[in-house]
Amino acid sequence: MFARCLLVLGALFAAVPNARAWEPGAISGLSGLTIRVEGEGWGSAERDEIETLLYAVADELTRGATAAPVDPIVVTHAPGSPVTLFDKGSQGEYRVRLSARNRGWAQYAYQFGHELCHILSNYERRAHDAGRRETQWFEEALCETAGLYVLRSMAQRWRTDAPYPGWDVYAPSLAAYADRLAAEPHRQLPSGMSIAAWLESKLPRLSADPYRRSDNEVVANLLLPQFEQGPGRWVVLRYLNLAPAAPGGLAGYLVQWRNSAPAEHRGFIDALAGSLGLHQAAVAAL
Repeated sequence: MFARCLLVLGALFAAVPNARAWEPGAISGLSGLTIRVEGEGWGSAERDEIETLLYAVADELTRGATAAPVDPIVVTHAPGSPVTLFDKGSQGEYRVRLSARNRGWAQYAYQFGHELCHILSNYERRAHDAGRRETQWFEEALCETAGLYVLRSMAQRWRTDAPYPGWDVYAPSLAAYADRLAAEPHRQLPSGMSIAAWLESKLPRLSADPYRRSDNEVVANLLLPQFEQGPGRWVVLRYLNLAPAAPGGLAGYLVQWRNSAPAEHRGFIDALAGSLGLHQAAVAAL
């Protein structure tokens, strides 16, 4: 079954001031995007500081996009794992819960980058689609990639263009947090094992449980270099999950994504597939 899916892919893939330094409407890619931080539990961090940080995260994932989500994103604090709720609020708002608190900006960036990725990838269209579960792990891996990406991208940008005067001092901590996560042993492909062989061995379990973080984080490390080649590449998220779940597992899911995307983005989706060894395995199977 795995080899047949690869053949299908082979054929179809060829200390801080109170005033904001950044105004949300002036940040590239953010037209129409509203983020509201609500509730208590944030510790020493002020809500406007958190909002500014979250807008900065959003900017890293929306540069190059033609439009942003129309519905507002309401962010509250809750202990435990961060989550974007499947069901929207009574006013149609996306509801995101983060566990970061105080001024641990790296943790906020990492968590919100992941959750915003779900929103940008149209997760709610398949929220109650039973067929979604089989390939949901790939969306989780993409969003883990997004969390790492925003940390690295913001670390570089904040050296000269931080959202508040003085926040440039946080750039090294953003970079160090990303580097520590990416270097964790469980995120590395086993020595001497090809990605195609590793993925084939993991697919049954990933299809049954999309929240296998140790496996998703291996995939995230493999996808990250592709997204780091250009800041506008995250626009491809807008074309994920647009069609109802179809048979074909990972192959069918990626083909749907490719077919939903404009022609100018299909080569990048091909490259993402190649990062998972799908091109090479497909050619070898011919």
